[in-house]
Amino acid sequence: MSKAQQFMKGILQPFPEVDQVKQEKLFAYLNLVLETNRTTNLTAITSWEEAVIKHLYDSLFVIRLTAWAQWPKILDLGSGAGLPAVPLAITYPQQTYYLLEASRKKADFLHIVKEKLELDNIVVLNERAENLARQDSFRGQYPMVTARAVAELAVLLELTIPFCETGGGVMAFKGPNYQAELEKARQAQAILNTVLKEENSYQLPLDMGRRTLLYFQKTGPTPEKYPRRPGIPAKRPL
Repeated sequence: MSKAQQFMKGILQPFPEVDQVKQEKLFAYLNLVLETNRTTNLTAITSWEEAVIKHLYDSLFVIRLTAWAQWPKILDLGSGAGLPAVPLAITYPQQTYYLLEASRKKADFLHIVKEKLELDNIVVLNERAENLARQDSFRGQYPMVTARAVAELAVLLELTIPFCETGGGVMAFKGPNYQAELEKARQAQAILNTVLKEENSYQLPLDMGRRTLLYFQKTGPTPEKYPRRPGIPAKRPL
């Protein structure tokens, strides 16, 4: 076992769901991210240790806080390099993950990940959230939507909540300044029939930062006008 693999194994010890076979897939995935990142801008992180902690550990931490396996399908909005969806899809092969990414280059990378790692439980969607959320086959269809490093909460809720079924929710991965975002998102929560159900903060290993997971639950139907057309949620947050 290489030093890189040993480091990853040590960092991922808190996740007993990740057996040896899954570790090997996670290792291959992270290598693919860092290798592709040399020519395609996928992430600002370039060191192996930082990538293991800020990509893998951070993505998987959600499974320590919830009964994650209960959701049969999950939409990952603004998936980028496939975070948190790919590590979660590797860990829970019985679930289906829909990776929504507007960038063609990043979506092409996600297709490569799916093929090379033989991840039959991921579906890549190369489209804007504002457009896809208006299609009947996607609107109100998901019990769980994830979003990591996508947008401020007021914008994020408008983009994610329309995909949720009533009673379902959004898991937002946030940094240390989330409380200011929460304050600004109060009106968006009211308009979109959404409430904050859980708020969990944690420290990343090796003092690499503090994170917070916010779980919002959809309590009623999303008004038909939301999300607004592409670009408007970001320009004029609710």
